[in-house]
Amino acid sequence: MTSAKATEHRIIRSLLLRPSAQRPGEASGPELGRMLERGTAILAATAAVFVLGSYLQELLWVLIAAATVFVLGAPDEH
Repeated sequence: MTSAKATEHRIIRSLLLRPSAQRPGEASGPELGRMLERGTAILAATAAVFVLGSYLQELLWVLIAAATVFVLGAPDEH
């Protein structure tokens, strides 16, 4: 990882984990950070699949189905 990427990752992580004013019942701190990281990972994987799918259209639906099964079957990290 380059130093610029490491710095970017550190800044984003500190912003995600920064305490802020919130309403009762809202996710906060590490829990919110985990949810955001998981959402970001899912969006990145989806974008990668669609880019790959534009080149290998036949495999697009197989990759989407496999990713769906993986995400739905992955245990929660609590």
